[in-house]
Amino acid sequence: MDWLVEGDLRRFARDGYLVVPDVVPDPLLAAVDLRVGGLLDDVPPAEGTGGPGPNLWFPPRARLLSCDRVLRDSPALGVAEELVAPYSLDHAFDHIQIATTVPPFHHVPGGPHIDGHRPGPDAPASFTLLAAVFLTDQRASHSGNLWVWPGSHLDHQRLFLDRGTDALKATGGHATLLQPPVQLSAPVEVKGGRGDLLLAHFLLGHNKGGNTGPQVRRTIYYRLAVPGHADRWASTFLDPWTEYLPVRRALAA
Repeated sequence: MDWLVEGDLRRFARDGYLVVPDVVPDPLLAAVDLRVGGLLDDVPPAEGTGGPGPNLWFPPRARLLSCDRVLRDSPALGVAEELVAPYSLDHAFDHIQIATTVPPFHHVPGGPHIDGHRPGPDAPASFTLLAAVFLTDQRASHSGNLWVWPGSHLDHQRLFLDRGTDALKATGGHATLLQPPVQLSAPVEVKGGRGDLLLAHFLLGHNKGGNTGPQVRRTIYYRLAVPGHADRWASTFLDPWTEYLPVRRALAA
């Protein structure tokens, strides 16, 4: 049974992201709680900054098997693949990200970025889809929510068409730091509960928000790619639906 209907595909096309509720059952999350808790005990974030300790937040997948099971043993990966069928999805890199935000962290991001852009001759470290599973409730504002700029995946497409696919390398992926800066829509905080699944297009601008709530925010991030993405990454910058055939069909319907 499909989780996503045509309206979801159209909303993903318009906004660049979806939150799908109640995807991951709690027994899988409980195993992750124990593992992440141990990692945090080893290298705790600096209190009041929300900042991570070194080498903690992108551990190799082999160190986070419980996080990998959240992706594979729940419907999460299958839901994500509904956006790219008949392609499949797998990890683009040999890591899984654990993101935490320790309160109090009073931060309002000034602008977004997209991942993988660095100065130098190498191609951007791009992928197809960012997936995230919430380990903590993030339904309230300023609870460590990810901030996104809806529609910015299309703004970035236009930027790359106008200025080339390396346009964001010098600014580390920040379109608002260009001269002239790219004008984006107003940001929103992504809200969801424990076990909900966020699916976001690689080109969607995003950033970390503050946390003034009562608990440490915890989220698992997976950077996923379809087979052959490394050979066609430039095409996906110029046409965001290159690897999203169901979304392209929904737009054409």
